Amino acid sequence: MLKLPRACEEISAAWLSEALSVRHPGLVVEDARVLEVIHGACTKVRLGLSCDRPFAPRVMMKAGFEPHSGAMMQMHVNEMHAYRDLAPTLSVNTCEAHYAGCDATGSALVILEDLTLRDVGFLSLQAPIDYALAAGFLEGLAAIHARWWASPELKDRFAWVPDTSEAQFAHYFALLLDPQAFGRFAGSPRCAAMPRGLLDPPRIRAAHAAMRAAHEAMPKTVNHGDMHLGNLFVDADGRPGFLDWQPRLAPWSIDVSYFMTAALDLVDRRRWEGALLQHYLTALRAHGIEPPGFDEAWAAYRRDLVWGLLIWMLNGSEFQTESNNTAAATRFAMAVVDHDTFRELGV
Repeated sequence: MLKLPRACEEISAAWLSEALSVRHPGLVVEDARVLEVIHGACTKVRLGLSCDRPFAPRVMMKAGFEPHSGAMMQMHVNEMHAYRDLAPTLSVNTCEAHYAGCDATGSALVILEDLTLRDVGFLSLQAPIDYALAAGFLEGLAAIHARWWASPELKDRFAWVPDTSEAQFAHYFALLLDPQAFGRFAGSPRCAAMPRGLLDPPRIRAAHAAMRAAHEAMPKTVNHGDMHLGNLFVDADGRPGFLDWQPRLAPWSIDVSYFMTAALDLVDRRRWEGALLQHYLTALRAHGIEPPGFDEAWAAYRRDLVWGLLIWMLNGSEFQTESNNTAAATRFAMAVVDHDTFRELGV
């Protein structure tokens, strides 16, 4: 268990040699240079490397060097596990992890391939996608979900995967339950764009509990967990790719409703969501899973919209820009209204 750096200044060629040797035995990093630092929910550090044998000239480290990182340790640990323990079991397009580890303090980081070397296209919440690309990502989600669908190994092999409970989402529920803190979000641009009737913390909490209760009767799997456009990419050949995993143990519907609502323009979502949901169900069947019927799946899709509403209503502006938070929160608010999600959940 390596001691992890706590700041960019602690990243050395010697430390990188030791970390990268876990996956690439004997590799020696002769020189390392910080090329770029990107701040946000985590700290992304692009590193230029000189090595004693052919290796990537650049890598991307994701670590917790932000002022708020102490409160986000579990997020970093979850992503570390995703790259180390989940992604290798899946047949899905993602980035290679050269190192994924944690230390005795509970800190975790990953060192990933620099996808700019693949000339990929990174997606953005500010640029909703078209039907064909959405269908491609849903095919990828079906492959992810099918791999561990209702598996007897879920409980033991993926004991590290958090669920969707209040306890596992304590930061958001603390905001929801604090009138002063919630008031700050209610006055923000994202909530100013919402129908006033949605700004109801007790009802949102009750809706979340009802969603969780409905999940008890559904098969569980390992979800990507944060399927918005900022965590997705497209290869130069058009193949969809998945980044920034935050796995959740839950039914398929939290990923599908979250992805479609966040990824599509409001008007397109209204036109396409039924057909895209059927496309996902067909893709599940192609992977050997007997999917739910459309009506059952449609009800689950409608219920689980409250998950995305909760996240984007209360997502910190230090994690995403307020323009991104507003774009996503507005899409979820209108989807909840369109589908009468609170009524579907009985609250």
